[in-house]
This record gives sequence, structure tokens and C-alpha cells, in this order.
Amino acid sequence: MSKSAVPIAMVFFITTILAFASAKDVERRQIVAVRTETPPKIDGNLDDSVWQKAQPSEDFIQTKPNRGEPMNQRTAISVLYDDENIYFGIQCYDSEPEKVLGTEMRRDYEVWNTNDYIRLVMDTYQDLRTGYYFGTNPLGAKVDGRVTDNGKLHRSWDAVWDCAARRNSQGWSAEFGIPFGQIRFPKRDKHIWGFNCARTIRRTDEEGCWSSIAVEHVNILPGAGELVGLEALPQGHRLEIRPTVALGAEANYNGGTDVDDVENPSLDVKYGVTSDLTLDATVNTDFAQVEADAERVNLSRFDLYFEEKRPFFLEGVGIFDTPMPLFYSRRIGSAEGKEARILGGLKLTGKVGKQSLGLLNVQTNSVQIDEGDDEVDKIPATNFSAFRIQRDIFRSSSAGIIFLNKAPWEGGEDNQTFGADLRFNPRDELSISGLLAKTWTDDLNGNDLAGQISGHWRDEFWNVGASYKDVQENFNPEMGFVNRRDIRTGSSWVSGSLPIRRSIFRSFSYEATYSVSLDHDGELDGRHFGADARMELETGDHLFVWYDRNWDNVDEDWPIREDITIPADIYRWDVYGVYVGTDSSRWLKLGGMILKGEYYNGDRQTASLNGHIRPVPNLLITGDYDRNTIDLTGGGFTTNTINSRWIYNFSPDFYAKLFLQWNDDSGVVRGNFLLRYTYSPGSNLYLVYNESWRGGNAEQRSIVAKITYFLNI
Repeated sequence: MSKSAVPIAMVFFITTILAFASAKDVERRQIVAVRTETPPKIDGNLDDSVWQKAQPSEDFIQTKPNRGEPMNQRTAISVLYDDENIYFGIQCYDSEPEKVLGTEMRRDYEVWNTNDYIRLVMDTYQDLRTGYYFGTNPLGAKVDGRVTDNGKLHRSWDAVWDCAARRNSQGWSAEFGIPFGQIRFPKRDKHIWGFNCARTIRRTDEEGCWSSIAVEHVNILPGAGELVGLEALPQGHRLEIRPTVALGAEANYNGGTDVDDVENPSLDVKYGVTSDLTLDATVNTDFAQVEADAERVNLSRFDLYFEEKRPFFLEGVGIFDTPMPLFYSRRIGSAEGKEARILGGLKLTGKVGKQSLGLLNVQTNSVQIDEGDDEVDKIPATNFSAFRIQRDIFRSSSAGIIFLNKAPWEGGEDNQTFGADLRFNPRDELSISGLLAKTWTDDLNGNDLAGQISGHWRDEFWNVGASYKDVQENFNPEMGFVNRRDIRTGSSWVSGSLPIRRSIFRSFSYEATYSVSLDHDGELDGRHFGADARMELETGDHLFVWYDRNWDNVDEDWPIREDITIPADIYRWDVYGVYVGTDSSRWLKLGGMILKGEYYNGDRQTASLNGHIRPVPNLLITGDYDRNTIDLTGGGFTTNTINSRWIYNFSPDFYAKLFLQWNDDSGVVRGNFLLRYTYSPGSNLYLVYNESWRGGNAEQRSIVAKITYFLNI
């Protein structure tokens, strides 16, 4: 091990020793689930007689604005269950029911920013680390996700469940019906699950929760209460089959017109090996309905990070997460910007005792890359595999290992990554994490280690943290996302929020960050200092100002654009910015940002506008416009990007969306139209049209109809 990795190893070892001191458990509030032989009708009304058997629980406590005080409006939650589902009935009382806000119907939309909202979380293993998140608004919009790492919420996970909500004379009410087959839980006769529920009253910006107020967000699991009364839950093997057929046509215009038929049958299977473990299989996978990434302009020297959206990779989401992203699923199915078709894949995820387990194997097809001048390069078919095991230790901490393997067929270089990590949470407010990793790559020998240690304290008023990362020059995790090598970076941050509630002011928040990076010869690579402040008014409008000072050591000439090069040198520059925005719950929201300052050996000005308008209740139009003007010693350039979505909701199960993009920096214009209809829970019909232009010329057009049928055996 090199000298530079020794500090990481020492801190990692000391942190492991410290983990033998854990916080004591505290008494937790309880809610009782009552078994029923007759399931309630999920229509949003709590008038079924079966709800009279339930034992409702109230007394929600504010987390915002007056932490610790009772909420100004009553909330009552009841729980029932049978052999198939668990049911939640929630009455959100409101003294002014005509002012209840509900405008959004699309699944997984950020309704908490614009609507009244209720959400609940279930920690089915009561491990204080992982859980299931379900929420809705007064129109019955479905929001679901997985909670991992004691608070990290993955909203891209989708379950097959039922939900409805209704306004009424007392406020609004909601009903959830969640199949036991969609969640995992241990095998035992009697269950006690971690549980919490939270409510947002949008017009007053009031939030409160059923259990602990020690943390602000309901997905922070150590603050959860307990759900008791669950007995003899189904433990049988679950089998879900989703056959899919996609039919259509695709036209490509590269020096001519090439039209191909799209005939793509595919199959996805989910099998519950046990109530703890789920096996997912996919064959000839199709992602036609997945939305394209939003256009962005990269003004840095490093790659941009994009979130995973493909359904197959979202089951068991979080199990492959490590403090440094050694596994980045977007590497699978993509090669040099081209799609590499996924021929098939297997994934086993779940929990056995105190061990969380993840196994993944995916095979992709080869890809032809046109390099111009009649030269074609072939990227071989590649097999990707990952193994992850993580053990719960102490109250809410964990330790684990991960192994990744990338194996091209017919040439190419193999690549492997191994990592060991620790997450230690001695208190609800304190979190410490560390990682050590090594890679193996042909022709890269030695100096192939990386490590990271970080810690932060977060309570009602403060968020303070620091981290140190060391990445050697030959560390090469080809299935991960590590965009800088031969670097040692230390960083620290502090942020806080202060409620004001005086005159027109609601709250004030601030943040300051500092980081410095050196290479392994001790030379400065970069440095950053940033400070910002935000003021929110009682109207929900807000003002955000910030200042950044940057240092960057460009070690070789950087061609930032064609015919424009930033010479190798050490640069320092300052940037100032201000953003003003209106409350997002209004039918018309507007925001604007101006950034001005230096940029390497020149100047930069950035202006952006964003917002939305709802001309009729079911139609939402959003827009984002960004303009960068860069003036450098060697020349200048201007970039413009527009991203706009037009979304019309016929119902929570039926919507149409038009996504328009323009990026003059890359010369790309894209349009995507999606019609989605959920004709039965888990079964969907899609109509997708895509069109792209580059440099004023049509590049590609496609139209695909796709139908998926959900079969639960």
C-alpha cells in the first residue's frame, strides 16, 4: 500500500473500532394494525364499515414551522390488513377544506412542493436503515420509493399498489392498498415494523409527523415509531411475469434514409425466492418509454452525472451504493455514447438475517461505432457482474464489501473492482462513512487504490461535515463513476436554517463550503470556496444569493471548444450569483438567475429562466432556459439550452407528455412524446414518438407502440 493510502486505512480502522459504542434504543410510539376478513374499497372515502374496526391514531406534531407543537389541523391514521394487502386510511382534517391544494396527478411528481401531501414509511426489518415509502395528494397521485442508508430516498422505484384520495367536507382523505408481495419482510409469526407518517399543509407551509420530531424528514428511520399487530403474514413464493411487445418503425438519416421496423418482444420476471429475497430476470430488455436525459451544457473538464431511470436496475435500488460510487448502472447498456442492447440480465437482491445481498449479471450486445471516412470500430459484447453483501452492525450502522467485473467478449480488456465500506451512525444526528477500494486493469499495474472517509452532524439547526478522498492515478473502476484520478481532496461544509416567522419573512438558511485538491506530488490541483444565503418569505417566494472562488490547475492545454483553447496554467476566478423565484404551488411560477464573474483567463455571464404555468387544472407546462456567454483570451462562445415539458393528466393512470429540448452548443433539437395508460395495476400501454435534429438536419425519427401485461401468480 502506498503512503498516500495509509491515512485512509488508519482512519478507516479507527472508525471501525469506534463502532463498538452504539446509541441506546428509546421508547417508540406504536400504532396497531387490525386484521380484517373484508377488504376496504380503495376509493378515497373512509365510509366502509370495515374501517370502524381499526384503531385510529392522531396527535401529529409539527416539524415546521413551530417544531414540537401540535399541528394546527388534525390528522387520523388507521391500519388494516388481510392475507394479501396492508391498508392505510388517513383523514386529513382541515378547518378550511376549500383551501386544500391538489393539482398534480402524475406518478412520482414532486407534489410536496406544490400540493397538500401525506406520506408514510415502513421499516419492515426494523433495522433503522432501509424501508418503503408511499405517499399521495388530494387527487390520488402515487408517489413511492425505497429508503436506504438511513434516509436516502430513491423515488425511481415503483411498486404495484392501489391508492385513491378524495376531498370532503372535513378536509381530504386517502386510502392505500399495498400488496405484501410488493415489499420484503422477515419470516416470523409476529411482526413489529418501524413506521412513521407525515403531512404537509402547503398553503401554510406547515409540516408534521406522527412519530419523533428529532429529525426533519420522515424517511430518517431512527425517528420512526412501531407498527404492531401484524401476524401470520403470507410467506409463499411470489411470481410476477411481465411480457412486453413493442412494435413500430425507426428512420435514421446519416447520408441517406434508412428505415427499420421495430419488432421487439421482451420478458421480465420477478420471483420471490423467499419473503426476503427477490430474483429479477430480463430478456431482450426494452426501455422505449424511458425519458431522455435533459440537455445540459458542460463547462467543466469532467463528466456529468445522470440518474438511472431504467426499471430493471431499480429493483433492490440502494444495495449497490457505496460512499464512493463504484457501481454506476448507467455504464451498462452504453458504449461511447451509443446504446448497447441488453440481451438479458439476472439480479438477486434482498436480506437474509442481518445481511443485505445483491447479485447482478447483465449481458450486452456488440456496438458498431462509425468513426467517419468509412472507418467502423466495433465494441465487443460485454458481460457485467456485481456482487454486494452488507451486514447490519449495532443500532443503525453497517459494513460491507462489493466486487465488480466487466468482461468484454472477442477482445477488449477485463476490469475488476473490489471495495470495502463502513457506515457508522453512533447517534441519530451523527454519521460517519469510509471506503477502501482497488481495481485491476490490463496494462495498469500499481497505484490502483482509492479511499474515502467522511462524517457529518445534522440536527434541527446545523449540518456540519468534512471528508477526505484519495484516488491514485491508475485507479480505474470502469463500472463506477469516478471522474478524477491522481488526486487527494479534503472538503468541509456547514449549513443551517433559522425559522423567522416575523412580518413577511418565513425562514433564513445559509451554507459555506471549502475544498482543496492536490495530486500525489503535492501540487495544487484545485481549490473551491463557496458561500450562499437564502431568504424565504411567508408567501413562499424566495431569494438566493451566492459567491464562489475557484482555483483550477489546468495541467495541459484544454480545447474547451473548437478553435478555442485554455492554455495550461493555474487559474483563479470569482463568481457572484442571485436567484429570485416565486412559490411553486401557484398556477404560475417564475424564477430567474443571473451569474457573473471571471472564468479561467476570461469572463462568464449566465442567465436562466425557469417556471411553470397551469392554464387549466389538468395541464402543466414547465420550461427552463439557460444562456452562457463565455469570453476568453483565445476567443468566445455562447450557449443556449431549452428544456420544456407539456403534461396533460386525464387521470392518475392516464397522461400524455411532450418533452422538447434545444441545445445550440451541440446543435441538437429533440422532441419526445409519450402517452401512458395504466389499464390495470402493473399493466401499461405506451405510445412513444421521438425525433432528433442535429445541425439543422433530421437525424432520427421513431414511433413505437408498447404494451406490457402484469401477471401475478
